[in-house]
Amino acid sequence: SGLLLILSTICLISTLLLIHAAVDESAAQDGQNECIEDTHDDVNNFYAWPINPPPAKDSLMNALFPDLTRLQSAWEVHPLLSRVSFSPQQQLEGALPLDQIPTILHNRSSVSNYSGANENKGDPLLSLFDVDDTPALLSQPMMDHGSDYKLVKKVIMPPEHAEAGEEYSGTLPKSHFNVDEVLHAFHYGAFSVVINRMQKRWKPIAKMARAMEEEFGAMGVGVNLYLTPEVSMEEEDYVKHGEVRQAFEAHWDWMDVIVVQLSGRKRWSVASEPSIYLSGKDQKRKPSRKDVEALRHYSEFTLCPGDVLYIPRGHIHNASTVVFEKFNNAGKKSELTYLAGCPSYPKDVASAELLSNRLDGPSLHVTFGLLQASQGTIESLLHHALDAYFASSDSSKHNAVAIPAETSCPRPVRKAINYDLKWKSVFHHLLAEVARRKHRCDSPSKRGIVMGKHEGCDGTAVLRQSVPLMPLTKYNMEEDTIDDENTQHQYLNLKLSYLLALDTFASSASVPNTLEFVVQILEPPSDDELTFHYPGYSEEDVILCPDLLKSLSDDIFIQLLQSFRQFAKDNFHEALKGLNHWGEERRMKNRQQQRLDLDMVGQ
Repeated sequence: SGLLLILSTICLISTLLLIHAAVDESAAQDGQNECIEDTHDDVNNFYAWPINPPPAKDSLMNALFPDLTRLQSAWEVHPLLSRVSFSPQQQLEGALPLDQIPTILHNRSSVSNYSGANENKGDPLLSLFDVDDTPALLSQPMMDHGSDYKLVKKVIMPPEHAEAGEEYSGTLPKSHFNVDEVLHAFHYGAFSVVINRMQKRWKPIAKMARAMEEEFGAMGVGVNLYLTPEVSMEEEDYVKHGEVRQAFEAHWDWMDVIVVQLSGRKRWSVASEPSIYLSGKDQKRKPSRKDVEALRHYSEFTLCPGDVLYIPRGHIHNASTVVFEKFNNAGKKSELTYLAGCPSYPKDVASAELLSNRLDGPSLHVTFGLLQASQGTIESLLHHALDAYFASSDSSKHNAVAIPAETSCPRPVRKAINYDLKWKSVFHHLLAEVARRKHRCDSPSKRGIVMGKHEGCDGTAVLRQSVPLMPLTKYNMEEDTIDDENTQHQYLNLKLSYLLALDTFASSASVPNTLEFVVQILEPPSDDELTFHYPGYSEEDVILCPDLLKSLSDDIFIQLLQSFRQFAKDNFHEALKGLNHWGEERRMKNRQQQRLDLDMVGQ
């Protein structure tokens, strides 16, 4: 393994030298994107999601996904199901769908090895929360309906409606309910209960979110709880009309999610390809029925107690409870029984008996959202490089202000204040536009997925890949002092992706495209909410008069772009340290607030 590591490191260094030479040859040129498109498969090979150091057998990561090789190959590429099975061979018999979701089968031995098992009473995963804990949770202080929790269910527009067939999430127009009212809506109104920010409300979940944050290297981890009533055979007429107990319409998330099924069963439909590749928060929108139907989906499957599901950001999905008894009584093993999908639980296995006791009843799962967005990605690295560049003497050769504030704006702006249009802000928005630019990775009809790799994606896709903080927190040092082989290899992987992303930005940055982009982000849902962001983004960075971009000096723009390109190439390590410092500072503030929130609710 040592020889392989040395050889692969030599290969990485050679590739880096070639990229350095390519970057040095010329500045932004039309047509250079073709080179980036051709090398995107190489990026996927080099920039495998880094697990460093390899997780121990008692890690949470290993408990959730016992086959870490499968997890590594799936990360940010395709969904992955980690499924409990005490008889793997039996699960594979019969007619299973050809388009089955990639699945890890295991007998939960890795769960018993998890170090967190000693901290919780009972099973380390299943004991995170119980249905019977719901009244106590809803009784916590300052629980407002709409922000802290929701009573919600899916609504399908009727045929006579202008949006016939479109799906929406319906809720009750009230800011507060007492516990009895919530439970009544749950049991008799077919409403699901969704409780937000569980990492601030329930200590066992907070501990697991913290462990996940550390092991997966996320900027942060948010947790929501979903409790959906079961559908019984007595509700035959209810089910006959195609209705199921479902909280949300089909949607995608702007974060990577890990779903842990705690009790009950839930049927899932998950797209095998992204609607928007590695979608960010400001790229998320409600998909139409046509959008959903245009995507390929895995065959529907059922999450059972103890199962874990990973869904990359941008993949459309939805889940519901159904009459599972109808599938179980179907007779022969078939796709119908696969939909019911829960394995047989041998009575002589203690863990199996625990799962069997949790099989019936409402569906209860928690979703851990790994927060990256634009703040923990390759794009973020380049934003930190831009900050370093405009704080250096390299940029001081040109005026910091591109167009002074007193210049009149030809159109009304949403705020009376007008700031100087600064080159720094212009370049941050240029980068953001390139990272969010629609490309072939975002077009299902033009995209192919073969063996888990996205084909036909152009270089802007590299900008959306995540940068885990995990190795940076342990090795916050100078580049030439990193002596750990695994970390050094990962460092070179990351540097390769960074340089390719830099080349993409320098060859793709477009002022006209950025003008259109800025016009779009100037219209957020409200004046007080900015859905678009990058690290350190504030109201002062908003380009309030986009039309001023038309007056930018082309000569200065090209000179700055060339100068930044060289600076960023030479200062990868500074950008990496900037990201690490910013991410750790944010983590610390979030954890301090989380401890205060837990104390406030008696956890």
